[in-house]
Amino acid sequence: MSTAVSCVALEIADAKAYAHPIQAAKDWLRTHQNDDGLYGDSPSSPANLTATFMSYIALCSDAVNKTVLEKTKHYLLSQFGDFSFQSVKACFLKAYGKDLTFSVPILAMATAAGFFADATSAWRQMPQFPFELALMPERLFHLLNLPVVSYAIPALVCVGIAQNTHAHTGLFKLFRSAIKQRALRVVTRKQPESGGFLEAAPLTAFCALCLCKAGMANHAVTQNALRFLLQTQRPNGAWPIDHDLRQWVTSLSLSVVSESLSDEEKAAYRQRIKQQQTTVIHPYTRSRPGGWGWTTRSGSVPDADDTAAAIIAMHALGETATPCICDGINWLLRLQNRDGGIPTFCRGWSKLPFEQSCPDISAHVFRAFSLYETQLTQSLQKQVRKAKTRIVQYLEKTQATDGSFTPLWFGDQLAADKRAPVYGSAVVLEHLFGGQASNIIERTRQYLINQQHASGGWGSWDNDHDYVIFTARCVRALKPFENTREAVAKGMAFLEPYLVNPELIPDEPIGLYFAHLWYDEKSYTPIFLAGCYGGLSCV
Repeated sequence: MSTAVSCVALEIADAKAYAHPIQAAKDWLRTHQNDDGLYGDSPSSPANLTATFMSYIALCSDAVNKTVLEKTKHYLLSQFGDFSFQSVKACFLKAYGKDLTFSVPILAMATAAGFFADATSAWRQMPQFPFELALMPERLFHLLNLPVVSYAIPALVCVGIAQNTHAHTGLFKLFRSAIKQRALRVVTRKQPESGGFLEAAPLTAFCALCLCKAGMANHAVTQNALRFLLQTQRPNGAWPIDHDLRQWVTSLSLSVVSESLSDEEKAAYRQRIKQQQTTVIHPYTRSRPGGWGWTTRSGSVPDADDTAAAIIAMHALGETATPCICDGINWLLRLQNRDGGIPTFCRGWSKLPFEQSCPDISAHVFRAFSLYETQLTQSLQKQVRKAKTRIVQYLEKTQATDGSFTPLWFGDQLAADKRAPVYGSAVVLEHLFGGQASNIIERTRQYLINQQHASGGWGSWDNDHDYVIFTARCVRALKPFENTREAVAKGMAFLEPYLVNPELIPDEPIGLYFAHLWYDEKSYTPIFLAGCYGGLSCV
């Protein structure tokens, strides 16, 4: 999907000037078509409608692809009924529900690429993005009930401008046209030096192609976005969903290997992590200083998961409650929602799923708080104790009757509902161990014991598929308990071949990004495997 939308964006911008990267992208898409003619989000993912539809759009404009797309076309027609805008729109709106962050940009991409016979009608009939609302003070966004999540404001503006250009007439169009430059200034402030919004090709490409269709191909936002796409295309012609997760995987890794580092190495890594902490109000989310994002690149945005991971890594590296740590803890305290849980980016921003509190991140923050609680000033200790109590209360309310927790940013691509309660439960149990939530801990521990497969591994909750990543996290979570030795031993036996022969480690896409979008991060498996065999400082 990432490669398809980036390819389309370059083609709409200037097919002749960008002929080489466009051709490389199309060659990669053709090479990675499944035998049944369909596409998954990654080469190791099962096919899905979104990846198949967007890849079809990227390829169908070339007559040479007609033969290889016959199966693809047949599948899409079986899903849509026909290729009318109304049929396609109905299918994607049903798939993504009230969160329009993903569905409307997909429709905009197809319309911009000329997929629908009547483009003007398509622009008019798709759900409209009120880009003028981006001019409102961001502290009021939670009151506006916007159709997109916080990190998609650039898409709200760029898609909305394209819609206004092609769909509206009369005074309303004049009004919106008069303020579009002001709205684009908001986007300009959010665009990082790299040009990539969130360092992610899809969001950046959606914005670029919509501005091009609005006659703004030469605008600085568009040109910077296109520059980002050209610079981040891989040698094989593809684009990753995110350019890199360097800060995230570094924090996870350091928490595992810290005991093997020298004092000089620990000091160097502490300094490296400190350098990535935000020191100003962030232009993207307007969050105050103190947090960490997932990458060292300029498009990184501070979030709760990465901030917790950085704090935990710093503790493993021997950092005391320095101002850096206190700033991070205060950043997390400000993020806590009214329900006691911790969201990803922004406190109480909206009611959409990716803006809500989630158990995995909440437990991660609980662990970060716990490690430094006794080192803090009395005032900050009091705030942390209160926040931890509220996190436990939130987890008590969200724990399922079987004892499980469903994570937000990680899923199971083979499960019928794409949920990964085994993974989420392992994360919660690992981070709550030793805390005051004894009832939650016992129910979660028992759930994981019950979910272990006869093979000794863990995986998809609704079938017998085993994941190395899931198993490693479950073993890690259960290892501290005296009454789980049998389950841990079976899990370790399952993992042993992958430790001895790392080349056997399979690709296991488990990341859920935006909405039903999967990626494979090759660092995850060795990090979590190492965590099973190392000390208990691993996150």
